[in-house]
Amino acid sequence: MLGESVTALAIAALSIVCLMTGLNELNHQRKLADEQLAASRLAKEASDALKSHQGRVRIIRAQLVATADHSRVVVERSGKCILKLERR
Repeated sequence: MLGESVTALAIAALSIVCLMTGLNELNHQRKLADEQLAASRLAKEASDALKSHQGRVRIIRAQLVATADHSRVVVERSGKCILKLERR
């Protein structure tokens, strides 16, 4: 009787650990997807602004910085490149 209870408790604990690990990974993936979406939107905004300006356009939103010229668009966070699009 006691052995069965301990086994059931171990299975329940293992299930909870697996569930929490999966939930943590999903939250991490959602955060990355949100960052990519924000970078893509900012790159689009910078490239649209480039159509009405000559030279280089720089847009800063929150922690993201988008720089666009006629050959490329680069979005950075804290100096780290998140998104880079180049014209061929």
